[in-house]
Amino acid sequence: MTSWAGIARFGGIGDNLIAAAVLPGLRARYGRVEVITQRPQHVVFENNPFIDKLSVYSPGDIPGGDSDAWQGWFATRAKEYAFFANLSHSCETLRALTRGQTQFYWSATFRRKMCGQSYLETVADVCDVPYDTLEPRFYPTDDEFAQAAASKRRHGFSGRVIAWVLSGTRLDKIYSYAPMAIARLIREVGPVICLGAPSEKERAMAETIEAHVRQQNGSTDGLIFAMSPSFESETWPIRRVLTIAQSCDLVIGPDTGPMWAVSMMPMPKVMLLSHASPENITKYWRNTVTLHADTERVPCWPCHRLIDLPEHCVPNREQKGAACVSDISVERLVSVVKSLWEPANDRQGPEAPAEAVSGSRRDKSLGGKRGNGAAAPPDGSGPPQPAA
Repeated sequence: MTSWAGIARFGGIGDNLIAAAVLPGLRARYGRVEVITQRPQHVVFENNPFIDKLSVYSPGDIPGGDSDAWQGWFATRAKEYAFFANLSHSCETLRALTRGQTQFYWSATFRRKMCGQSYLETVADVCDVPYDTLEPRFYPTDDEFAQAAASKRRHGFSGRVIAWVLSGTRLDKIYSYAPMAIARLIREVGPVICLGAPSEKERAMAETIEAHVRQQNGSTDGLIFAMSPSFESETWPIRRVLTIAQSCDLVIGPDTGPMWAVSMMPMPKVMLLSHASPENITKYWRNTVTLHADTERVPCWPCHRLIDLPEHCVPNREQKGAACVSDISVERLVSVVKSLWEPANDRQGPEAPAEAVSGSRRDKSLGGKRGNGAAAPPDGSGPPQPAA
C-alpha cells in the first residue's frame, strides 16, 4: 500500500543535497515523498526523480524566532505522513557546532567523539534508511546539460576541463593559495573554470586569481569564471553553476554546495577539507581524494566548528586564511591533480571509490590513493569577466 513520507530542509545548497540523500530510501519504503523547503536554494531539489511533491516556502512564511512555534508548525505537518523528519540542524549543531552552543567550547577530544560521524549516515539514521541507498544527487535537465556544453564550446574549451569551486560560506572554507594553484594547473594540466557566487568575497577572490594568473602565466588563457555579475543579474543561477560542475572532467574545492553536487559523479574530485573530517564529508563519495591538514602541524584539526568569526579559528602564517586548509601545499595539490588527470584518459570500467586520507607524512604518500597537506610555502611566485 502506497503511503507518504515527508522531509523538511531549509538549508544551503550542500545542506539540501545531503538531505536529498535519503530520498531513494524513503521512496522505496513508503512509495511517495514530499520535500518541504525554502527559496532560493529549493532549486537543487527540482527535477529529482525521487520527489513526488516539492513544497516551496519563502523566508518568513513559517514561524521563526519562537522555537515552540517553529517546532509546532512541523509537528502539525508531521501528522499528514506515514513518516516525517525535519532535517534542519541534522548536521549543523549535531555534527558541526555553532558558537551559540555550549558544546562549541568543550574540548577538542569530546568534539571529535561527538561530531565524528558521517553527515550522510546522520541523515540516514534520522530517517531510518539503509546507508547503501544514500544518493546526495543533483539532477540537471537535458536542456541544462546542453547549455553547459554550449558554454564550454563558446569559450574554446573543446577538450577536458577542470572546475575549481572558489569557496564555501564560512571563512575556513577558503584556500588562500588558490591563485598560485590555479595558475599552475592551467599551465601544467588544463583549463580551469572557477565557480562562484557574486558575493563581495568571491568577486574579490576572482579578481586576485585573474591578476595572479596573468602575472604568472603571461595571460589569462585557459581561465574563465562561471559567476553572475551580481545577485540582481543572475546570468549564472544556482542550477547553471551546479550543472557546469557536473559537466567538467575534474572538480576541486572545499566542503560546499557545488562539491556535493558532484559527490556521486564518476569524474575525479579533490576535496580541500577545513573544519570537518573525511569521515564527516567524503566517506561515501565516489572517485574522490580528500586532502587535509597534518595534525602534527595543525593540532586543532578537525575542530568540528562552524567558523563565523576569526577569533574562533587558528590562522595560517600569512594571517589570510585558516591554518587547517592552508596546510595543503600548492605542490601537493598539483601533484594529486596530475595523478588523477593523466589516468583519466585511459580509465576503463567503474570509477574508483572515495579514498581514505593519511594523517601525516609518515603514512603512505598519495601514489594515486592517499594524500595530506605538506609543510611547504606556496609556490609560484581589473575585475574578471564572467563566462557567457
